[in-house]
Amino acid sequence: MNIGQVLRKIRKERKASLEEIALIAGTDAANLSRVERDKQRLTPDMLENVAKALDVPVSSLYLIAEQNLHPAKSTNDAGKAAAARLEDALSRFILLSTQDQELTVDFMELLLKAARK
Repeated sequence: MNIGQVLRKIRKERKASLEEIALIAGTDAANLSRVERDKQRLTPDMLENVAKALDVPVSSLYLIAEQNLHPAKSTNDAGKAAAARLEDALSRFILLSTQDQELTVDFMELLLKAARK
């Protein structure tokens, strides 16, 4: 999956139109559409602006794209299932507000502490 496809996936998950995101990002809908269809390359500034418009860190966009390019290397079912759960969790995590993301991380730390006992 390329960055444009990731942008489209997140935009659609948020039920935002091309026009809404393009306006916030300071570009036009036609440009954003070409990016999503891999017909136009993103400049670093445009990537940053679109990521901000979607309220997603640029690093998360690359992580999602990379995970989809190289699905779980493990051929066993448990590894594939874990990779699918991780991808699902990441997709949901980036949709949370910053405050809710922080709460989620705190909760995960509590789970890990409990698991070590």
